[in-house]
Amino acid sequence: MLSLDLATQYGPLPNWLTTSIILFFIFIPVIVAVKNYLRLKHVPGPFWAQLTEFWLMRKIWKGESWADIELKLHQDYGDVVRWGPRNVLFSDPAVIPIIYGTNNVFNKAKSYDPATTMVNGKILESFTTTRDESRVHAIKRHINSAFTPRAMTKYESHVDESIRMVNKLISEQTPKVNLVRWMELFAFDTMVRVAFSDGNFTEDKVHDTIQGVKQRFEHWVQWYAVPNLEKLFFKNPFIKGRTTPSLLTERAFNVVQERDAMGGVGSHSDLLESYMRASQEDPNVFDRETVVGLVMSTIHAGAETVASTLLDTFRSLLENPAVMATLKKELEDAQLESPPTFQSVAKLPYLEAALKESMRLNSVNVAPMEREVPAGGAHIGGIYLPGGTAVSINTRGMARKEDVWGPEPTRFRPERWLEADAAQRSKMERAFPGFGYGKRMCIGQHIAWIEMKKMLPELLLNYNVRSSLPSFL
Repeated sequence: MLSLDLATQYGPLPNWLTTSIILFFIFIPVIVAVKNYLRLKHVPGPFWAQLTEFWLMRKIWKGESWADIELKLHQDYGDVVRWGPRNVLFSDPAVIPIIYGTNNVFNKAKSYDPATTMVNGKILESFTTTRDESRVHAIKRHINSAFTPRAMTKYESHVDESIRMVNKLISEQTPKVNLVRWMELFAFDTMVRVAFSDGNFTEDKVHDTIQGVKQRFEHWVQWYAVPNLEKLFFKNPFIKGRTTPSLLTERAFNVVQERDAMGGVGSHSDLLESYMRASQEDPNVFDRETVVGLVMSTIHAGAETVASTLLDTFRSLLENPAVMATLKKELEDAQLESPPTFQSVAKLPYLEAALKESMRLNSVNVAPMEREVPAGGAHIGGIYLPGGTAVSINTRGMARKEDVWGPEPTRFRPERWLEADAAQRSKMERAFPGFGYGKRMCIGQHIAWIEMKKMLPELLLNYNVRSSLPSFL
């Protein structure tokens, strides 16, 4: 019998070769770290952050919040700070048109990759996570008309159904309710109805699904700094079983299959109807995975933005009784019905100012919206950054700038939006982080405004909202 004993046949590796291999694996990471340090050595930042992504990853895994990290970096290093080997944060709103411009468009950075999902061995991208700008343009060309302010008003009945559902559930549990749970339920239920006309989720299933959505966001946050490692561990075709479809993903696939079986386009008053129509017009762009991805991003981004903003606004109102009283008076004077029509609340100035002020101070972005500097580099904020650098706005640092927001920028004061002259108001609007910037600004912002401007008055006018805890939320 032939025996293949490699050690016997070829002998041990020479000492010089063994030593060379060990040195290779030691020095290559050092060389990469030094190269990364040198390419942005002119940008200030924490020492270890300039050498390795694990500086940021460690902070996140220790439980530090993005808000605290961004604010501390701004306080320690100012308007420009390096927080990774290839990552730079800016707090100056003057650079927004460069980073998120509509002409020389910067692609989204790799930090969006951990937010993708793998289903049946294929990576399922959403509208949020797609990094190819040409593909985004092709998608938007077909569906933009479904997201105009006028088009969004036809979904108002879905919002009303969700408001009535929450009212019923709250009335069954008063006098004390978990407002966090009900605002999450409202936002999620509304977006599921708007996305594919499904209002048949039971309360328990909704709660389980919301937890799944939260886990996806938490996963993104945890692996944001190291997208290549996330791909290796969770989207590696040679490692099976690391990810499973969420309840919502499975439901979205099933609904799309049901619509396909019925011929695709029908008479549904939802966004999936628009996506299916686009799929018939351009099947090369809108395959089944793309349609499901659009449905998922509609629900994920919409529900997170609305729930977080409503909860942050309630917290700020409870902490500022005078603001609460002013807002309630405006709502009472408007003599709104229940639920209020969007037409009756759309132009209430103090209501909009309160919501905007909340979004200004509490950016709903899961993490900084990084864009990649194109090959050839770019001058941003007075410094040169080579191609491949990931750049983004530090929304927490920017929210503290008095030259943008006026006196006491850290204070919740809706009046600043009403008192500002035209020039100041324009500056504030350009810096407002609520729905992102540029070409990738949130396409569903109009339905979000409908939800928030209807639900906030509904609760304030029909319930005595106060906190049962020393610190709300």
